Amino acid sequence: MTIMSVAETRVDDHERPWTVEDVLALPEHPARARFELVDGVLMMSPAPDWDHQTVSSELHSQIKAALARSGAPFRSGEAVNVTGESRLFISDIAVVDRAAAPRGTLTVPLEAAVLLGEIVSPSNRAADRVLKPVLYAQAKVPAFWRVELEPDVRVVVHELDGATYREVATVTEKQSVDVAGVFTVDLDLDAVRRELEG
Repeated sequence: MTIMSVAETRVDDHERPWTVEDVLALPEHPARARFELVDGVLMMSPAPDWDHQTVSSELHSQIKAALARSGAPFRSGEAVNVTGESRLFISDIAVVDRAAAPRGTLTVPLEAAVLLGEIVSPSNRAADRVLKPVLYAQAKVPAFWRVELEPDVRVVVHELDGATYREVATVTEKQSVDVAGVFTVDLDLDAVRRELEG
């Protein structure tokens, strides 16, 4: 039996609402698709393309440098599993409390996140523009970045304002961005474009 048929069997044969544990137990998809969970409903998106990965890597580098400069007690990562009681997201960009992400960590609780970011691509527009911001706000994640790749790269910066996010900036070139009052990132989207074109 191939890996694909194992994955198909496990997904197709599932007869009850999915749990975080069920999703984490799934074998890796052969095409590296991502499985996420919202209140018992399994969501699958295709593996990110090269542009998506390039942007994610460059933004993560800029965030990591900002954290090093600030000395803030957070860790940053790409494609991080963040979980709630009945939810599992694979956030493209995550900054979380260092204490919640020691070595060997597979998942981080949503309440440990200070920033979550999603890079919008054709297969996930609705989730990244509508669904995830609402659910991250419900979990009281202080900052959310939506990264748009078309027609040009930009980062739409959101801050939690009560129970919803408020858009506070759209970064298209170089700009310092405060993240929930705990550290500042010097975003350089010109550098991101150079990486995409290089």
